[in-house]
Order: sequence, then structure tokens, then C-alpha cells
Amino acid sequence: MGTAIDLYRSKRISADEAAALVRSHSTVDYYAFSVSSRYLDAALAKRAGELEDVAIRSEIRIAPPFQTFMADPEGKTFRLETLFMGPIELMVPADRRAYTPARLSEFERLFVSGDLTTDIAAFMVSPPDNDGYLYFCPSPSLALVDARHAKCFMAEINENLFPIAGSEERRIHISEVDYVIEGDNPPLMPLPRVKPTPATEAIARHIVGELFDGACLQIGFGDIPDAVAELIIHSDLKDLGIHTELMGDGIMNLYKAGKITGAKKQLQPGKITAGIGFGSQDFYTFMRECPDLYMTVSSYTNNPTIIAQNDNVVGINAFLDISLAGDVNAESVGGQTFSGTGGHLDFAIGAQGSRNGKSILCGPSTYVQKDGTRVSRIVASLPPNATVTTPRSCMHYVCTEYGIVNLRGRTIPERAELLIGIAHPDFREALIRDAEQMGLWRPRNRK
Repeated sequence: MGTAIDLYRSKRISADEAAALVRSHSTVDYYAFSVSSRYLDAALAKRAGELEDVAIRSEIRIAPPFQTFMADPEGKTFRLETLFMGPIELMVPADRRAYTPARLSEFERLFVSGDLTTDIAAFMVSPPDNDGYLYFCPSPSLALVDARHAKCFMAEINENLFPIAGSEERRIHISEVDYVIEGDNPPLMPLPRVKPTPATEAIARHIVGELFDGACLQIGFGDIPDAVAELIIHSDLKDLGIHTELMGDGIMNLYKAGKITGAKKQLQPGKITAGIGFGSQDFYTFMRECPDLYMTVSSYTNNPTIIAQNDNVVGINAFLDISLAGDVNAESVGGQTFSGTGGHLDFAIGAQGSRNGKSILCGPSTYVQKDGTRVSRIVASLPPNATVTTPRSCMHYVCTEYGIVNLRGRTIPERAELLIGIAHPDFREALIRDAEQMGLWRPRNRK
């Protein structure tokens, strides 16, 4: 590698030396997912009690819990800022964490404009290739803008990471890196598989019934996406495309089954376009070897204008609660943020802007609260302090295990009738009473 390897060696420092560069009242960005900072996090934890008001920024950390927060149980040094909560972020006490609402497509703009500032960014990347490029494997999503707009970027080298196919934004040259930290090379964390329930399998059947040859799918990971993928594999559907925020084993299985060709896509025909990869160890091997990936940044994958340039886009996302008018909450419970907006609204808008496109929001009709009480996800009005992730003006298809309905172009009374029709039968009469009290159950509505 010549000059590149010399440059790499000149930038190496220890994790403790890196931690010594952190100052009080600074912001340290760990980035996200399975490449979230490990080396700096462990070293910075040793400075708990020494520093003051250090903001740690993290999104959906798929790694061991923060060493920094474990070393600072009284909250004297560290606090959390996040653009998207995950289980690890939620382990931080509520009074020490804060959420920044934004659509995933807009995150890059926040950094470029200076609305979000970072003193130090530190997260895992691949070793440099022969030309001196380090790869944001397996999730380039926000990595490049994170690195370039920090005052200092520390690359945590992980030999288990590898080059991935895609746009130029999937990597960074060693010349743009301020410091290199080497460590113990932890393996990529696998995604635990969730076994589908009868309800999620029924939802998947309804969704697959709305698909067609040449559809361009936005589909992530989890029990419903995996169930959808399994049904597609055993269907007659063909020539599917992928333009998605995130991808996992379901997309890998569709590709291996020959269902994904991308032949009908207008953008990156023949390629799987995605920003985030997360799945099993087999999936990571697939990412390393697949020549048909186009991994890129979320300002591209999630931009509604770009999404709409593909025909036949079908966006599939989940909801937690939906009102009879069609307002959807997909990120908060009891008034507390437990996830984030992410790409929910991006793909609701982008898919409907696509020629012959569809946005489908799905979820089981009920859930069980901590006290064991079963409640309906379809409600008269969203609870107080609930977040409106996707507003009623952007609604299209809604799916539960009891069916799928199209709300677009429907009046609010018509929507109420349609949504009550796919609510759990145990809650339909109560929802009809609520609709009557709200003036939404008109004489023409069926009882």
C-alpha cells in the first residue's frame, strides 16, 4: 500500500490516548448499529467523574451496553443524545437521555447545516484496502457525514469488517481520518430471529396479496418482514427490486431464491439498494460476497423524491397505534419515546409518489400491556402525549391480521368504518361507540 500504509501507521493511537482528547462539555458521536464505538467507549469510561457534561450520541447500538454509563451511575459525567432509540439507549435512565426528532432522510442535513455538531466521532470501520479506503461495513447510512462533519474522526479498526459494494459514500480514505484506534476486533453482532406468530403470519399473507411482479420493495427485518419474504419465496412473484432503508436475512433469502432481479428498477437496475445491513452471520457473509449490493447513505435511500423515481415501490412499515382518522404512532409508548421516526414518513411519502406505488403500515390488532391487559392498537384517538409519526394526510394501506384496507381518498367517517373492520373483534363494538360519540359513525355505516 506504500504511502497509504505509512499514513495509517502515523495516525495510530491507543484507546486511552484517544480518551484523553475528550474535553468537558463536548459531544462524542458513537454512530450506530453493530459498529458503535467499543474502544473509545471503554477507555472513556475510565474518566467518569473527571469530566463534566459529556454528551454521547448513539443510535440503535447493537453492541454491549455503554461502558461510559455503567461507570457513571450517578450521572456526573455522561448524558445521552440520540436520533433513534434502541434497547441499549433505553438502558440509560430517562432523565439522562434525550431524543432529537427528525426523519432519517434529513439527518445528513442536520450535520451539514451545523444544527447538529460533533466534537469527536468514533466508531468501527474495516481495515484499509490497498488504496487506503476504510469501509463503513455493514451500514454506511450516516457514517460518512458523521465522520466528515466531526471536528475529529477516530476510526476504530475491526478486522472482522470488510469492503462492501455500493456508492463512493460507503467508504472513507485514510487521509480523511484523524486518528486510528486498534483493538480486539469484536465480531459483528447477529440479529436474534423472532418466530412469527399466527397474527404476523396472517398479516404477511395480506401484504403478499398486494404485491405484483416487478414491485420494488422497502422491507426491513423482524417477524413480519421475514414472514413476508418466506411467503414470496413460495409464490409465483418474480423480478422484484429492492430500494430500502435497511436489509436483513429476508432480503438475502429472496435474492438466493431468485426472486430479486431488480430488472424493473429505474435506479440501480439489477442492484439491491440499502443503507443499513443487520442480520445473521450468514447474512454478513452474504454482504461480503454479493456483487449486486448497492450500499449507500440514508440521504439517498430515504429521500422521498429519490424513492419515487422507481416505479412500483411498495413500502412496508409497522405501527403501534392508529386513530380512527388515520394518524399513526410508531415510536412512543405512554408518552415516552422508545424508538424514533426513522424512515417511516420518508417511505410513506416516497412510495405513494412512485408510479403505481403503495405504502403499507402493518401490525397486530392488539398488544398486551405490562399488567397483562390486552388492548387494541386501533383506537378512537391517539393517547395523550403519543407521537404522530405519520399523519393522517399521508396514509395509504393499513393491515392487521384481520385484513388490509386502503384509506387514501377516504373521508374520516369512511376511514373509521374501514379501520374498525380490521380491528380485533373483541374491541369493535367499543370502537363503534367511540365513533358515534365523535360523530364519525354515520347512518350509512354498517353495524
